[in-house]
Amino acid sequence: MIKKLLAPVAALLLVVAFLPYSYSGDPGITGSIVKDRERYYHRLKDMRAKDPQNAELSYRIANLYYSLKMEDEAIKEYRRTLKVNPEHEYAKWFLSKVLVSKGYLEEAFWLVRELIDKHRESAELYSSAGEILVKMDQADAAREYFNRYDELKYGEKDGSKPIKTRSQPTTGNWKKMFY
Repeated sequence: MIKKLLAPVAALLLVVAFLPYSYSGDPGITGSIVKDRERYYHRLKDMRAKDPQNAELSYRIANLYYSLKMEDEAIKEYRRTLKVNPEHEYAKWFLSKVLVSKGYLEEAFWLVRELIDKHRESAELYSSAGEILVKMDQADAAREYFNRYDELKYGEKDGSKPIKTRSQPTTGNWKKMFY
């Protein structure tokens, strides 16, 4: 008699124990981590439908498209993010990267220039602008951006000796393209 009673109770306990893992539901309620991109996408779309002026939701949707290599959709979402919040720096950065891969070099360059205007001491921005200019066949302008990159990154001014550091880094590889 006890065996007949214990078998259904044990089965019920097993089902209850694995219920959050079989149906994850809302991660905030169940506490489990959902790694399903489609569910994440639909959740973001639902949240944005409720709050269309939230630039961060559009930015996250754009990042999801970017990670799935859906570049046209990512461009639309990054632009939507910038329409809601024109000062969203990460959206500008990733939009410039996607635009370069699609061949829209001039627009990508001006997005990077806007970021350089705000962050004048960021060496990576100068390097990115220089790479875009090389693709646009503007070698002289690219050289100026690469010189500024070396100056910020390695302490080297054009025509002077670099500042010695413990690691003594070499200058950028970009000089091979020009010299």
